[in-house]
Amino acid sequence: MKSSLNVPEYVRDALAGVAQRLGFTSNQHSVDYDFRVFENNRSVVSVLYRVTFREEPREATVLCKVPPPDADDTLLALFEREVFVYGKLLPALEQFQRTRQEGTAATPTTAGDREESSVPFAPSCYHAHCDAKKGEGIIILEDVQRRGFSNRHKFEPMDYDHARLAMVQLGRFHATSLALKKHQPELFEQYRYMGDVTGERVLAMEGFEQTMEQAFENAAATLPAGDAARREKLARLRGCFAEELQNISDTALSEPFCVVCHGDYAGDNMMFSYNGGFPSRMVMLDWQLAKYGSPALDFVHTVFLSTDESFRRNHYDNMLQTYHNALLSHLERLGDDSATEWFPLTVLMRLIKLQARQALVLGLLHIPLTVASEEAAIAEGEPGEEDEDSASVRISDTTDAKYQSRMAGLLKDVFRLGFL
Repeated sequence: MKSSLNVPEYVRDALAGVAQRLGFTSNQHSVDYDFRVFENNRSVVSVLYRVTFREEPREATVLCKVPPPDADDTLLALFEREVFVYGKLLPALEQFQRTRQEGTAATPTTAGDREESSVPFAPSCYHAHCDAKKGEGIIILEDVQRRGFSNRHKFEPMDYDHARLAMVQLGRFHATSLALKKHQPELFEQYRYMGDVTGERVLAMEGFEQTMEQAFENAAATLPAGDAARREKLARLRGCFAEELQNISDTALSEPFCVVCHGDYAGDNMMFSYNGGFPSRMVMLDWQLAKYGSPALDFVHTVFLSTDESFRRNHYDNMLQTYHNALLSHLERLGDDSATEWFPLTVLMRLIKLQARQALVLGLLHIPLTVASEEAAIAEGEPGEEDEDSASVRISDTTDAKYQSRMAGLLKDVFRLGFL
């Protein structure tokens, strides 16, 4: 597909290297760029497009991520973090799983058991590089859509089947991090320094404090008028929200259970493949916010920000148990037969209570942004100018109703579970 988007020389060179790695002959294959992925991509952190290599009788497709042309220091820092994850962390976790599997007496004997023991957490990465000083960066990934993976509807709360698989995958990911930390501490040491890339930058942003003040005011308006006690609790949190956000980076509160967290473990950062109509496998995307911290950070992010009140009322305990069981089971597969003793469910519940208020603070921004993004997506799909006025009213009404429902549900559950 032709496009005016300029492809830098360093990107072309990297793609040429990947093509050779995939078995294509130098100067004898074609390279086609499809920028429609980029045009539909709302990310401000990266530009994404699809690249197809062709040499009769075969072809292969990869996805290419680069920083936006006008990337500032913060965006480059985020991109650099994702390059580190794809280039260093994820290969180390996969290699560690294979090594532990080979060295464990109870080595799995079936193909299914072997695959479950060595879990791929993300699409395969063929190349990852970043030079922030030059403003250059590139990540070349497997196009998992070719293997039947797809995104669920990004604006809809997660249902039980998707959320359950997300908890299983998260438990395995955190278990691998914990096991690497325990069995190869020298290798793991470098990951302890994966701090919060955006925390201090966000707090220092002009107008951020005013934005949060308005977010708290909007959230308080969803509480019943006569609920003075809960309004007072929310007001106290409003007075110290900056400290709550800073506490996310205080790993001392959650040691010795800290892991490498995904950092943005939301439904729209997951892709699923299906068997018989049900999600059976998943991979995690967009690792720009990955950091060292409490495992509860990823758990509360998914359960409180990617589901709704009805889901949490019916399935919260199940999600807690599913995650914990997956974590313990994978630790055992990696050779730790005492995980139940040193990481009981009570420890996980304590860690979640430490992080839940921070999830609420993030939710004050996440929910209105999600609703606004959905409004924008609907607006882009409007059929024509003749329907513009009626469509705008419908979108506005839906937006208000969805915000009220989601925010009220989040507050209700945080209070119900004793987190505030």
